[in-house]
Amino acid sequence: MRVPASGTIAVLHFAVASLFFPAFGFAAAEIKLDKDFLSGVIENVPTIPFQKDGKYQGTVQKFRLLAIDPKSRRFELACQVVGEFRPPTVSPLKEKRPRKEESTENWTGFRFDVRIGINVEPGRDGAPRFRVEVEEVKRRELEGFAGALAKILGRSFDQVVTQIADGKASQLGAKINAEINKRVKAFRDYGVLCAIDYAPSDVVLHFDVTRLKTEGVVGYVYPEPHPGTVALTRWFHPRQGHHLYTVTPEGLERQGYVSEGVSCYVYPSATEGTVPLYRWRSRKEPFYTTAPDGEGVARAGYRSDGIACLLYPDEKPDTVPLYRFLNPRNGRHFYTMHKYAEFAK
Repeated sequence: MRVPASGTIAVLHFAVASLFFPAFGFAAAEIKLDKDFLSGVIENVPTIPFQKDGKYQGTVQKFRLLAIDPKSRRFELACQVVGEFRPPTVSPLKEKRPRKEESTENWTGFRFDVRIGINVEPGRDGAPRFRVEVEEVKRRELEGFAGALAKILGRSFDQVVTQIADGKASQLGAKINAEINKRVKAFRDYGVLCAIDYAPSDVVLHFDVTRLKTEGVVGYVYPEPHPGTVALTRWFHPRQGHHLYTVTPEGLERQGYVSEGVSCYVYPSATEGTVPLYRWRSRKEPFYTTAPDGEGVARAGYRSDGIACLLYPDEKPDTVPLYRFLNPRNGRHFYTMHKYAEFAK
């Protein structure tokens, strides 16, 4: 019997999402996870209880990894659905009695083996995307049922799947999404998930960084507010295609700029140990440097446009580097505290 993917299997998303864990060493921009490790993750998926008052109750349990299939690019997993089912045949007199706590004395046990295929692929935003298919549901144990009642139980199992999907999917989905986001956020220091290689003995996760070319560190800034500092905000001009960084953003929206938020925190005036961050302008973009001569950009048509802010030339307590990147496609620069240019493409 084939049934659609449902909340019964949703918890397996959690197991596969747990693969994205930063405690395992990186080799350049990839990480390899062998089958033994994956098996341990799957086997630790918690038991899922389900219940519909007066009709059925049980658990989804004993998750295990059967194989990694490179051809279909899927993890092949199995689990068991074990529970009790109340026969639908009851006497009219019993139906008219006042409702009391249900007894399971006359209930019948059932057990199903379930085979699941899970495909994981990177999304456009670098987050993993899951596709789950229940490949087979095999009735393993059906105590005391035969003929028509067996068919009824089969339909009731479909109801179990639906009940778990409806009753648990939102709760499990929220936990799964939170877990995935936590894992992906932890990996953002290493790159964006861009590809997954499947092999019978392992899977390899590949991470992309950025196509922007690094030009080193401009200076050192604060990632959070610090006494005496102000926000250095970043603005983007959609028509002209460049970024502007300033501590005085008033009026920029009227000039066509769109705010991209706070870039970092810097000093607005001279403070002991700081140096000016000079701004130079051309028709193409503003350019920022601590070199008074603009690193020679005047020869490329840039002109001096004053001081944008003040920052430290060397690392100080609680400061982080402010990196400068060059986009080789258009020759424009980008400044950020993120060492991979926020994975700009």
